[in-house]
Amino acid sequence: MKRFKYICIATLIMALAASCKKSDSGEPVVKSKWPAKINTVEVGTFVLVEKSNTGFVMGDDNLDGSKPAHSVTFSKSYYMGMYEVTQSQWETIMGSNPSEIVGADKPVTNINISDIEKFIKALNEKSGREFRLPTEAEWEYAAIGGKKSNGFAYSGGDNADDVAWFVDNSGDDLQPVGQKQPNELGIYDMSGNAAEWCSDRFAEYTKEAQTDPTGAKSGTFRVYRGGMFDFEKEICLSKSRKSTSASAKLYNLGFRLVLTKPLSKELE
Repeated sequence: MKRFKYICIATLIMALAASCKKSDSGEPVVKSKWPAKINTVEVGTFVLVEKSNTGFVMGDDNLDGSKPAHSVTFSKSYYMGMYEVTQSQWETIMGSNPSEIVGADKPVTNINISDIEKFIKALNEKSGREFRLPTEAEWEYAAIGGKKSNGFAYSGGDNADDVAWFVDNSGDDLQPVGQKQPNELGIYDMSGNAAEWCSDRFAEYTKEAQTDPTGAKSGTFRVYRGGMFDFEKEICLSKSRKSTSASAKLYNLGFRLVLTKPLSKELE
């Protein structure tokens, strides 16, 4: 697959510079210079996920745990991280690497919701930007390709081997980000590798149409999505959903970010 240009940022910077470009899929991207060392991929890149006036169907009536399917719309578009947050990014902001399976370009893992909130607070203070966890609805809409969705079973294709690291092809090891085929929006690893925390507290779906859903108002369990490198490919399906305690720290569970405050009006 196409590899991104090698770049290295030696020191922290206090603001993230952004420019409006196009991803391989043609979607506008915000290319941000993170306050972090960047290794073999450009990990500070955010892809525009353009809202649909007709919304999308969230969930799947044929998939246990993801029933019932229901309509979801968004009041505005958003920017989703092209990659999962890496260990090098986390270590630069937080000063240490909590991951059990170590690798600078691998997703950071062994972090719970409280840890992520501390990371995001520090990142926002250093950068002057507004990053946050995606909601479950934002995550799923981006995973299926947004307005460019082809209805694939996995994020980017119907063949799991092309787009996902899972138990049959990962060598039982967490992999560096951005190695598999991206989805229609140019986003990588939304199926497989490390699963990804969402901001929502877990609740069973209902049939009612929703706008900008944010999950249950209370509860100790949080949603995670995307499947894992050491589990079967079925949990890597774009519509598959799981949950665990917000305090859990798992070796195969990481996260990606949403960017909600562009630096210039033309990116809004």
